[in-house]
Amino acid sequence: MTQHAEASCRVEFDYNGIAWMWLDCPDGPTNTLPMSVLDDLHRVMDQVEGHAGLHGLVIGSAKNAGFVSGASNQELARMHDLDHVERLMERGHALTQRIARLPVPSVAMIHGHCLGSGLELALACRYRVADRAVGTSLGLPDVRLGLHPCHGATARLPSVIGAWRALDLLMSGRSIDAEGAARIGLVDRTAPRADLEEAARDVIWWDPGRHRPSIATRLLRLAPVRWLIYQIHNSRLQREARPENFPATYAILRLWRNAAGRRMDGRLRAERESLLRLISKPSALNLVRTFLLQDRLKREARALDVTVPQRVHVFGAGTIGAGVAALLTLHGREVVVHEPDANAADAARQRAGRLFGQRLGEGEPADAAQQRLTFAGADDMPADAAFVIEAIPEDVSAKRSLYQRLEQALPAESVIASTTATLPVEVLAEGLVRPEQLIGLHFFHTVERMPLVEVVAGDRTSTAALQLGHALVAAMDKLPLQVRSGPGFLVNRLQLPYILKGAEKYERARREIIDTAALRFGMPIGPLELADSLGLDVCKNLAERLGYTVPAQLQEAVDAGRLGQWSGQGFHDWKHGRRVTASVPPGEHELGAIARELVDPMIREAVRCRDEGIVADDDLIDVAALFGAGFPAYTGGPLTLLRERGWGNPAAGR
Repeated sequence: MTQHAEASCRVEFDYNGIAWMWLDCPDGPTNTLPMSVLDDLHRVMDQVEGHAGLHGLVIGSAKNAGFVSGASNQELARMHDLDHVERLMERGHALTQRIARLPVPSVAMIHGHCLGSGLELALACRYRVADRAVGTSLGLPDVRLGLHPCHGATARLPSVIGAWRALDLLMSGRSIDAEGAARIGLVDRTAPRADLEEAARDVIWWDPGRHRPSIATRLLRLAPVRWLIYQIHNSRLQREARPENFPATYAILRLWRNAAGRRMDGRLRAERESLLRLISKPSALNLVRTFLLQDRLKREARALDVTVPQRVHVFGAGTIGAGVAALLTLHGREVVVHEPDANAADAARQRAGRLFGQRLGEGEPADAAQQRLTFAGADDMPADAAFVIEAIPEDVSAKRSLYQRLEQALPAESVIASTTATLPVEVLAEGLVRPEQLIGLHFFHTVERMPLVEVVAGDRTSTAALQLGHALVAAMDKLPLQVRSGPGFLVNRLQLPYILKGAEKYERARREIIDTAALRFGMPIGPLELADSLGLDVCKNLAERLGYTVPAQLQEAVDAGRLGQWSGQGFHDWKHGRRVTASVPPGEHELGAIARELVDPMIREAVRCRDEGIVADDDLIDVAALFGAGFPAYTGGPLTLLRERGWGNPAAGR
């Protein structure tokens, strides 16, 4: 073979005239396609096109992690620069067109992740062969970032698998495995990874012709049929999500309606124009920013030079403790749960089993996880644990008593983490010999679903203890956010004004309208339903602790014993754990005004938290709101909403 080296890819020509192009980006374990890599690929294509006796092209990855993992974060961070984005798209379209127009067969040889721009590169090839292993996934997740594909996928995918299936993948952002991709024609052949090169050679020599959907499916490109399909999808979208919440989903549907009948050059031009329109609006850029903020927390946690202990002890098997234990076990830790109540221990074991079944399926992996989870009595003090999580009820005396017993049993360097939701760490640390080893880990209900965990620093907490907390949270595939200790920490402080404003506006006949207004704005749950799920007495106590005036409606409900979901009555009525709803059709204008009233107090509280230095910078206030309080991602967070739209009046009092 002859070989030519490039910065992020190389090409080798074998004796059969096949060019083997290998992607190998130097800056990480995965391949991405920023402008610099596109330039390298163009230079390699110059060599491929100029090679005498060329019989085929195979594009593969030299990375073990996979083919291409998707968008480059450095390019995502430049999405506000429309001129740069336009150049990026033009460069990507030119590359994929060069591959697609080769007079010889081209094959994308896929293993691991083939996502976003990676799948777009693969779609430019005449054929695709894929590793049939479980870890192979193909998809176009751009829509989840507030974007849509920019290197030709909107133009090519419908021609390969048909419009209906293409719209499903484009609009949902979901990924499919190799066998699923083969069933719909996205992949031409699957094989074990060790046999992929042979499969690629076979396809090149066989050259059966591009996969095409059926004639009936191709008729969907006709303008009248496109319009009908557009109406069906658009009506469903309107029921599920407002355009400002998911701008890319609507943009993809409009793009297909308007451009699917054009020739390839016209479809690519329409893709460029559509994406430029999309990113000229704040909602799309805010969704990109949300992704980058999430990535920031993950990168910072991964960068810590900390070893997470293999065994973790959890005291308490209540709602939070059981969820934490199950997640730790799922992610490979050995967990000992200390719980005196046999019923609670059994419930925690069953909860963990359900989680293992959902995430790992049946068989050996789930069985192995179950073996890693064991139970012990509350009085069994671990003697050699490096990390202990306390998840007992919110009783200061009980918590301090447990810490004192743990200090006597544990090595001096062991870290104790409290899952308290409201109690300051320095209050809990009173009387401890080693207060610097106590941190807070504030998980949210439900632990398995909520992505954020507040890592709470008391006034004497050590840096080493905090870093270990960050690393442990990251090992659970959660987002660790460091916050300064204080009543309510950060997320509770952001949510409480939202709840209290809903309570202040509460009238039994209008309760559905209040919650619906919040849902239409993009909140995952209305303020009244949220209050009921937390417990109205809990909300009242937290309001008093943080110095808020308790609304009369909330006080009356607590006094009457209507404490929320568990009692059967709160602001809403509940039956068997489900909300009993009333049908009240509100007007759109009224919903918008109510949403503004509910959200403004959250923004004012965000400003106060920023001014008090609860977290390191403004972006982290938005992180807490987005991933902890459910603030809609298209807004960018409360401080971004304040900057961009002027919502929230910081001068207003509580």
